Amino acid sequence: MTVELILGDCLDVMRGMDDNSVDFGFTDPPYNVGKDYGTYKDNLAENEYFDWCVEWITELQRVCKTVAIYPPKKHLLWFWNKFPDHHQIICAWSPSGAIRGNFVHQYIPLLVPNKPVKRLKDHWWNVQVPGLGYYYKEEKFNNPGQTSMDITGRVIDGFTLPGDVVLDCFFGIGTTPVYCATHERSFIGIEIDPIYFAIAQKRIHNAQQQPLLLA
Repeated sequence: MTVELILGDCLDVMRGMDDNSVDFGFTDPPYNVGKDYGTYKDNLAENEYFDWCVEWITELQRVCKTVAIYPPKKHLLWFWNKFPDHHQIICAWSPSGAIRGNFVHQYIPLLVPNKPVKRLKDHWWNVQVPGLGYYYKEEKFNNPGQTSMDITGRVIDGFTLPGDVVLDCFFGIGTTPVYCATHERSFIGIEIDPIYFAIAQKRIHNAQQQPLLLA
């Protein structure tokens, strides 16, 4: 299995990739809510944000045979319209989550292919998300949009097979490549910020030094 990390703009990189050259794409994109991602500025005008999303979604769908997206709940309908044949998975938890407008948020949606590789429930209970605060048990790496290993692993297990190639065009601090590197999947990933890129490299190196518990 191989891990290929590319430092650069995802549009530039994907435009140089062949059609259907990757088995599965999974990504958690910026939500345009003003988070500090270093190199990338998460504060576009709304029309510019959606125009940009159309560009990278088009390339992701061209390059990958199947795709799963971790969409912003606020724009779920917009993203679902870009993947009309996809299925929604609800990821929920029991502790109190973030409070916005007097709603206590206790779930996030995923948009996934309608044919998982094994029988799969579409309600994932007690998932790990950084918004759980004290109840979030995974290590944090100072990334404001961190995707949990828990959710990433469930997606990879549910929609890929050992030996498949996975692409993440916003891999950030490297959660998707770490999981792939330790679960018999090859990985191609793109990240624009050099600080996050370096964190991902270190995480992958450390993960690959650990012996597998099960062969």
